[in-house]
Amino acid sequence: MRIYVLTPGFPPKAGGQEQHMYQLSESLIAAGAQVCVLTHRYERALPVTENVGPVPVLRLSPFGSLKGAGFRVVPRLGILLCRMFWRLLRDRRDYQVVLVSGYNFMPMAAVLASFLTGRPCVVRPESPLELTEFVGADSRSKMGLSEKSFVLRVLGAVRRAAARRVARYVAISSEIRAGLERLGIDPACIVPVPNGIDMRRFQPVAPEQRARLRRTLGLPEQGTLLIYTGRLAITKGVMMLIDVWRELAAAHPDAHLVIVGTGRGSFDSCERELGEFVARHGLGGQVTLTGNVANVHEYLQAADLFVFPSDYEGFGLSILEAMAVGLPMVSTRVGVTMEIPAGVEFGILVPPKDRNAFRDALQQLLRDDGLRRRMGVNAHAAVQARYSLTAEARQYVEVFAGIMESR
Repeated sequence: MRIYVLTPGFPPKAGGQEQHMYQLSESLIAAGAQVCVLTHRYERALPVTENVGPVPVLRLSPFGSLKGAGFRVVPRLGILLCRMFWRLLRDRRDYQVVLVSGYNFMPMAAVLASFLTGRPCVVRPESPLELTEFVGADSRSKMGLSEKSFVLRVLGAVRRAAARRVARYVAISSEIRAGLERLGIDPACIVPVPNGIDMRRFQPVAPEQRARLRRTLGLPEQGTLLIYTGRLAITKGVMMLIDVWRELAAAHPDAHLVIVGTGRGSFDSCERELGEFVARHGLGGQVTLTGNVANVHEYLQAADLFVFPSDYEGFGLSILEAMAVGLPMVSTRVGVTMEIPAGVEFGILVPPKDRNAFRDALQQLLRDDGLRRRMGVNAHAAVQARYSLTAEARQYVEVFAGIMESR
């Protein structure tokens, strides 16, 4: 099976989508497939071609961000799509199927190429918001466009036409599946394939190992360690989290919040604002900002409680990683949290953007060690039973093979 993967971002760019597309590509290769990734060369320092681990990567210019830049992004995006289309056309004998990460603009190059080459295109939307917004609210604001503007109506019509030529859609969550069906996508063309994680890397550790990790990572060795992992972005609820922590920190002097991640490359980054908030409110003694790290699993294994205040998620890989290492959580009800079977008590879920509910849930788990331990055991068991990278890659190969057989 020869597969071209189109994705707007890829490591070393930080982010859950980027990291997962690397892990999925790596797992497909391990399953016997040949994979080549086509992605955006957003910085001049990045090589045009390289291998990231075992994954061959081709990076296409133009340079610069593709998000939150208003009309300035239009020529960049147009050039990138044209270059991806030409590459798919030129390399048509080198692949059998194209897998596209994202629903908003990236599929257009693959769909047009598919029309001319006959090579099928499979699309996996990464977020429910992609299904309803071709252009994000921030970009619309900078462009001075309303949701019903003529330009967006035309773009929406083009996208709907392109959507009908996609061979299969991969729904990484029931929320995304429902969103695709609301758009009129034939349910027979939608295949549910949840994201997987590396269960060998993300696993619980013994108390002694947790203590060693805290020393090694320079984290407080005593007390309760809370952790957030993900982009430092407004839509991830990070500023709500730190504001809640400002309110609770004094009542829990032995607790410490670790925030793992960076806002670099995010159009709604709040990294600078977060650092200023911590300094302004004197929270430095109870907050650690790690920046981007390569060993997220070790920070999770060193912690006691996972916190995730995101406004929305297509899947929420950070949630699964935390559950896999056996962490209880306080999370908004987003992404994969809605896929866990009812009755599995793995954390406390609250509505997105509900600051008071998030605060009260966090307060409850900070006070109840026994409840945290029970939830942590349940979290690990739930992930172990349902999610792995190997199973995910196998399902993708089955999807691709099914398309080829039907043709």
